[in-house]
Amino acid sequence: MRFHISLAQHEDVASWLRLAEEVVPLFGPMPDFETVLTRKIAQRQAFCAKAESMNLNVLGGVLFGGSGTDYAIRWLAVSSQHQRLGIGKALINAALSTMPPECIVQVDTFVEGSPGAGPARGLYESCGFVPGDVSCEGETVRQRYVLRPRMIEHDL
Repeated sequence: MRFHISLAQHEDVASWLRLAEEVVPLFGPMPDFETVLTRKIAQRQAFCAKAESMNLNVLGGVLFGGSGTDYAIRWLAVSSQHQRLGIGKALINAALSTMPPECIVQVDTFVEGSPGAGPARGLYESCGFVPGDVSCEGETVRQRYVLRPRMIEHDL
């Protein structure tokens, strides 16, 4: 399947909310998701993947933010029907392309052994992130992955 990555628009919100509902069993409840999504769209900190043949449905999305040298991927999901097609990696690369190469990028994801952990951790590791500290907030246990500053490659 061919897809394209673009900045999310306000007309994409309904499709994003369907995607968010799909991942609630993995991510847990996200009561303020629509508010956060709307703010990230306005800030141009939301990318989505759509099929080239049908531009209506969001197949995947990423929300990110930060400033200076500290950035984070706040939310990333790909529809279960469209995983393993390179969408997640393309979304991460789109977000990274907006960040300064000297920044540190963090993302909190599933700990090893939890549902969804294998694909998520593999994706982040394939993009250069390395596992960091494990944290616990209430009953939610997450592991932080960190991407250290990237070197800019120059043509000689």
